[in-house]
Amino acid sequence: MQAGQARESLDLLVVENDQRIAALLVLFLVRRGHRVRSAASFAGAREELRHQRPDLMLSDLELENESGRTELPRLAREGLLPPTLIVSGYLDGELEAELRSIPGVVGTLRKPFEFDLLEGSLLASLARARSQ
Repeated sequence: MQAGQARESLDLLVVENDQRIAALLVLFLVRRGHRVRSAASFAGAREELRHQRPDLMLSDLELENESGRTELPRLAREGLLPPTLIVSGYLDGELEAELRSIPGVVGTLRKPFEFDLLEGSLLASLARARSQ
């Protein structure tokens, strides 16, 4: 971001079942000026998405007994999947390619990460979503 440029406030949905990680993500993103909601499951995310579509969803891949490999394509077919950044510790090149083939998935970020990297990935993913 250039000096003097105002930061855009985004509406974000964090989908993460580890409460500590979710709380840290929400705290960081709120402090950066964003409006943030969270869900601990894809079922919870589905309800949030029906209520209000965010600018971007940040989603873990494995949530207890729910897998993003199943749920993200399902959300896409239902027309509910917003631009989505996958944030997971289980990513490899093959899985990233599979996930990016899902309409709506605009980026991936491997855990663990630095918060500056998260913000950069978030902005790059949003830029990709807006250019599609």
